[in-house]
Amino acid sequence: MVNLSNNTTTTTTPTAGENYSAQEGAFEGPEKLLEIWFSPSPERLKDHQNLSSDESEDDANCVRNQRRRSHAPVEGKTGLRVIPRPVFDKMLALVKCTVLNVISNKDVDAYLLSESSMFVYPHKMILKTCGTTTLLLAVSRLLEIAKNYCGFEKVWRVFYSRKAFMFPERQIGPHRSWDDEVKFLDKYFDAGSSYIVGKERQDQWHLYMTKPSDDVLHHPSSRPIPPHLRGVMQEHEIASGASTPVTSDSEDPSPFGNAGHFHPDQTIEIHMTGLNQEKMKKFYHDASQTESGIPGGKWVDQQTGIDKLYPMATLDSYLFEPCGYSSNAIWDDMYFNFHVTPEEECSYASFETNIPVEKSHANSGEQSPVEALITQVLDVFDPSSFTVTYFTSHHKEHHSHSHMVRSMSALHGYKRTNRILYEFDGYDLVYGHYAK
Repeated sequence: MVNLSNNTTTTTTPTAGENYSAQEGAFEGPEKLLEIWFSPSPERLKDHQNLSSDESEDDANCVRNQRRRSHAPVEGKTGLRVIPRPVFDKMLALVKCTVLNVISNKDVDAYLLSESSMFVYPHKMILKTCGTTTLLLAVSRLLEIAKNYCGFEKVWRVFYSRKAFMFPERQIGPHRSWDDEVKFLDKYFDAGSSYIVGKERQDQWHLYMTKPSDDVLHHPSSRPIPPHLRGVMQEHEIASGASTPVTSDSEDPSPFGNAGHFHPDQTIEIHMTGLNQEKMKKFYHDASQTESGIPGGKWVDQQTGIDKLYPMATLDSYLFEPCGYSSNAIWDDMYFNFHVTPEEECSYASFETNIPVEKSHANSGEQSPVEALITQVLDVFDPSSFTVTYFTSHHKEHHSHSHMVRSMSALHGYKRTNRILYEFDGYDLVYGHYAK
């Protein structure tokens, strides 16, 4: 059991822009990624959390720590988006990162962090941090502030994932091992399942997820679920030319209610290592070329073509000193981000997006939409090897196992060393690893 009301952890908020991981000498590129969903969608949030539609005087003064039970907008925002910036700053101090800049639209707030990104929707939060940050230490505080400022007393679903660390011995807190991370999450959430995806240890992808439920929060009366009754995953390692499983292709079992949405809930991540050092020169700060910070980020966007990847998106980028780059972008209720560590001895770049490829790269000639996207990203970095995770909810119009497997065929200049299809509850995942 975890006591949400008695959090005695104290911390000092770091200076804005302070890069804790760089100071520690741990240039750990691979990020930790946490998603906590308090409802399946913004539209279902009020009913799922049993909130009222009225705003009382006490609710309006929730910044003074009164409990809020209203779903009424605050300055045009609802749900998690009403939480004040200083509250998030204190939460992020536990993680050991700071806010560099924020961009917003009617659907989402995108926080560019000293160590990666945070996206805040009315009904869910996505927090992604690299280096030696202690991301999971934010879980208790996030649950507490979601309860106090938004009236959220239930969690609908949780995802946590990361690539294998380059320097695992440098990690601290609950991140010293995957087993420690899983045990930490199990203190807060019921019915979680964990998986390690891939063959080679240095290329493996780790995933923890709960099934969709009215409430997966661990409560004092919760009875532990035996390991053998937890979520079941089916794994299909697909060799070239092998037949593809087709079960449930005609169904729409996704817990996200995709019937009301043209595209599935989808996340694509590309993790790249051995970056081309000639191309990496653009990710070093050169005072004769540009300023650092946000102006430098815009310069990198233009020099590399990152600004042309999704021309319709609002882009927010940052060039660090002496090197390194991060960017967030938002397009309606969708996002993408890049994070780059260019140094040769530990070069790493990541790309992540929840923009469905059928929406952004539908007309790509002979390439599938996801192949077209991957090719564009690879052109920026020219890595010696990379992994791709293509995670998508089941959708009546777009769900097909054969389509998922075909989407991860060989890419020009790279040999595919591993490709696996995983079936989860309401989701499919294709994992692929490629090398020159």
